[in-house]
Amino acid sequence: MGLRERLVRFGTARPRPFVVASAGGTRARLMAEAEVRRRGWREAGSPAETGLLVVCGDPGAALAEAIETVWRDAPGPRARVRLPAEGSAAEVSRVLDAAVAELADVAAQHADAQARITAGPWNPAAPDDGGDTSAMDHDMDHGTGHDREHGGHEHHMMMRPGGLAMAEQEDDRDGLRLDVLHVPFGPVLRAWPAGLRIDTALQGDVVQLAEVTAVDTTGDAPYWDGAGVRRRVAGRLDSAGRLLYVAGWDGAASRAALLRDGVLDGASGDVLGPRFAVFARRVGRSRTLRWMTGGIGRIAPEAAERHGLAARHGGDVAVRLDGWLSEIAAGLPRLDEPASDRLELGGESGAAGPLAVLPGLLEGEGLAAARLIVASLDPDLAGLGRADG
Repeated sequence: MGLRERLVRFGTARPRPFVVASAGGTRARLMAEAEVRRRGWREAGSPAETGLLVVCGDPGAALAEAIETVWRDAPGPRARVRLPAEGSAAEVSRVLDAAVAELADVAAQHADAQARITAGPWNPAAPDDGGDTSAMDHDMDHGTGHDREHGGHEHHMMMRPGGLAMAEQEDDRDGLRLDVLHVPFGPVLRAWPAGLRIDTALQGDVVQLAEVTAVDTTGDAPYWDGAGVRRRVAGRLDSAGRLLYVAGWDGAASRAALLRDGVLDGASGDVLGPRFAVFARRVGRSRTLRWMTGGIGRIAPEAAERHGLAARHGGDVAVRLDGWLSEIAAGLPRLDEPASDRLELGGESGAAGPLAVLPGLLEGEGLAAARLIVASLDPDLAGLGRADG
């Protein structure tokens, strides 16, 4: 083995995977995240940071197109793998092993790089892609040093020669004439509801308009709806962890994910209860988190009732996080019981209610607040395609 091969193997032995799930790929996502932690890897915060794209489940056409856009722009060396929705943990391990081998395959990576050079840079005005602006990413800083990338989709706007996006101008709420940019959020974004895209009009970092689209749904019940209280509690921990990640608190997000995996792996409430109590106490005492989440995304009781939202959706982002923590604490002693109304995920409307209120909640908010609002509702689009949904 030559020096180059040794360096490549060393550099690719611990990749930073970016995990993206379809609406029906929650189970595969959970197994992928657990295996990534078991190996001591760190997930990438954005597609731009990764050379390993892990696709979980079976994405529909629109989501697959967005994933292809992200893959086209991914830096090399790179590998892309897909985990089936109903795959086993052993299969996840084998697939990731194969991905590491592909990353370390100098000949294959050289061939991939040559093919990309031959194809040339992406041209948004090329006839075969109709001026798709889906490669447009937007960095978000939540005050913690994390770059947040937004794998997007197509949005029509004024274009310069060459197909580059050109800002429009409109009056803002203070009467100042500012540039307006049309920026898509999702569907390929970390800690983001699977299959959700939100097209926004931004002035500075303020959302002026928001349009919500479910680009990937299934006719199946959401993964979290099954297996009684245990799975519902795990779902709450999953949502809480994703919100904490969006808030920039990676350590707390990781602890929530570990608790979630413990619940799903069959650990008892007696074992998990004390660990959760320490976690919940630390989260609840964080003044910074309270400052970030208080007063944004407020849903009035009458609006919640009108859209069929469960009581837990009311209030602001801080109230919704507190509600999750309270439900987890109530559910841990009853993990092996059937599901109860107290742990229903989405109320009568499922994901439809949160999707209906999101545009109004996002308009007028900054980007960081908008991300927190979406995370606090965390709509599960898996069951949105059902005839009764």
